[in-house]
Amino acid sequence: MLRSIIRHASTNVATTTTTTTATTRPSLLSILPSKRTINRILFDNDSSITYSKMIPVLTEIYNNLSTPSKIQIPNKITTHDLMIFKKVLENIRNITQSINKNLLDLENEIIEQCAEMGNLDAITLLSFETIQKSLTKNQIISPQLEEDLKTANKFIKELTDLKHPLVFKMAGDLAYEKGVFNKALEFYTQFLEVEPDTIEAGHIYYNLGYYFFAQPPPTQDYQKSKQYFLKCLKLCDLDQFSIKAHYYLGQLYIDTNPKLAKYHMEISATKSLAESFNSLGFLEMNKFKNYNIALEWFKLGIEARNQDVLCLIGCFDCYMNLKNWENANKILKNLKNLKTKMDSFKLDKTKIVPDSMKGQFEFNDSLLITFFKSRENDFNLLNNKLGE
Repeated sequence: MLRSIIRHASTNVATTTTTTTATTRPSLLSILPSKRTINRILFDNDSSITYSKMIPVLTEIYNNLSTPSKIQIPNKITTHDLMIFKKVLENIRNITQSINKNLLDLENEIIEQCAEMGNLDAITLLSFETIQKSLTKNQIISPQLEEDLKTANKFIKELTDLKHPLVFKMAGDLAYEKGVFNKALEFYTQFLEVEPDTIEAGHIYYNLGYYFFAQPPPTQDYQKSKQYFLKCLKLCDLDQFSIKAHYYLGQLYIDTNPKLAKYHMEISATKSLAESFNSLGFLEMNKFKNYNIALEWFKLGIEARNQDVLCLIGCFDCYMNLKNWENANKILKNLKNLKTKMDSFKLDKTKIVPDSMKGQFEFNDSLLITFFKSRENDFNLLNNKLGE
C-alpha cells in the first residue's frame, strides 16, 4: 500500500507555490462564505464533521501555510474528513465562480497533507497534476520534473493495480482533454464499474453526454447523450456539470418538447450559465411567441456576454415582431457598428485575432454576414415605418 508521498515528488495541485506569508494574509473567516453556506456544503458532501469542528482545523493549516512542517492535524480528523474540507473549498470556487489565492493555497496544502498521510485520492491528484504539468505547452522538462514524473507514474501504476476509482477518472479526464476519446471511454467505463453512483460518476456521465452530443456523425448519438445527461442530474446537485447537463438537455428537447426544453434551460439560466440566455430567448420567441419574455432573456445575455451578437439579433427580431420600430432601429445601428468594426479589423493587416478569441470572432462575423443578407425585407419595412 502507498503510505506516503514526498512533498516535492509531485507538483502542487495548482502548480502554485505558497509565497504569501501568514502575516500578510487576511483572516480565514474573512474570506470564507457564511456559516450557513458552508454547513450546506458539508451536508451535501455527507460530512460527519460540523462547521465548528472544521474551522479550527482549517485555521491551523491556513495559519501555517508558509511553514507546513508546523501543521498539526488532530488525531480525530481523518484524511477522509480533510478531503471533504478540500471539496468544500472547491465548491466555494464553483459557487462564487472566482478563485481566491489564499483559499487555493489552503486547498493545495490540504491535498499535500493528505498525500503525506497516505490518502490515495490525494496521491492520485498530485500524481496527475505532475503529468499535466509535463504536458503543458513550452514546459521544460527539468531533472527535478523528470524525477517527479517517474514517481508519479510509479504511483499511478500502483493505484491502477489497486483499482482505485479516482485513478481511472483522472486518466479518463486527461485522455478526454487531449482528444484521445477511445482511451477516455475505456477509463471512464473502468471507473463506472467500480463506482457507478457517486458525484464523480455524475461528472463522468456529463462528459459522456457531451461527447455523444458534440461529436459529428456517425459517432453523434442524441439518445445516448440524453441518457447520460439524465444520469448526471440524478447524481449531482446543481454544480457546474449538472447545470450544463440541464442546458444541453434543453437543446436536445427544443424541437420535440419545447416546454421541457424551457424547464431545463431556465434552470441553467438561473445559475447564470450565459449560453442559456440566447437559447431561452429564441425558444420564447420562435416556439411560444412570447416576445416580451424573449426580450428579457436577450437583454440579460447582452449584459452577461458584452454585446452578445446572437442576443442583439434576437432583440432586433423581437422588436420587429412587436412593431417597436424605434428600438429595432437602435439595435440595428448597434449591429451595423459592430460589423463596421469587425470589417475594419479584418482589413487591418497589423491586427491579429488571438488564438483564444479566433473561434468566437469568426462565429460573430458569420452571424453578422448572415443577418445582413437575410433581413432585407425587415430593413425595408423598418425604413418605411420610420419614414411615415
